[in-house]
Amino acid sequence: MIRGPEKTPYEDGLFFFDFQLSAEYPKAPPLCHYISYCSDRLNPNLYEDGKVCVSLLGTWSGKGTEVWTLNSNLLQVIVSIQGLILVSEPYFNEAGYEKQKGSQQGKENSRMYNEMAVLKLVQALTKLILQPPPVFKEEILQHFQQKAYKLIHRLDTWLEISERYNNAHPITPTSPTSFRELHGQAISEALNAQLPEFPLIPASKGFCLTLRKSLVTFRETLALVGITEPLLPS
Repeated sequence: MIRGPEKTPYEDGLFFFDFQLSAEYPKAPPLCHYISYCSDRLNPNLYEDGKVCVSLLGTWSGKGTEVWTLNSNLLQVIVSIQGLILVSEPYFNEAGYEKQKGSQQGKENSRMYNEMAVLKLVQALTKLILQPPPVFKEEILQHFQQKAYKLIHRLDTWLEISERYNNAHPITPTSPTSFRELHGQAISEALNAQLPEFPLIPASKGFCLTLRKSLVTFRETLALVGITEPLLPS
């Protein structure tokens, strides 16, 4: 079980992998299977059928220290998943897309991919609440008790920022970079909130509508298993 890193679209998410060490280990890399809780992919390297694309596992091309050697170990694979797959701009992990970095089209494509990743994350967490792997059930419930409403409040705030901007500028789209430069400080102070440090805001109207519905379902599912919003100190 790997927790999604902070400052990425995967923050406060949980990701599950089965590893099998063959008789050839450590001469050969471990076998790795990703356990998906959403439809399609929420990351270019993690497939719905369980495939994990990373050079250390031999499922993706690489060279030098990127590929498995006699000095490699399981910890390196886990660190690679957390540090090279669950990243702030996963769009550029797709084969051939890295050359779009720095271009306006690349920035917008990355922002749109992050919209999809956030939606898939909420979908996956909603399903996970109801169908947790038994071996991690206690840790999963503890995670949701500590992190679920933090995640909900963060997404609610980003939705409010995006909806305010979209309502005020219905025909004037802007990029996340220019939005942060023009409005970031004022919005952070007004709402006492931090903008995401990855491309997302201002989010599209379609994303806002879909995420609002998904968060309602997420809250209802949390309540079903007895996880309620903590009371604020009076």
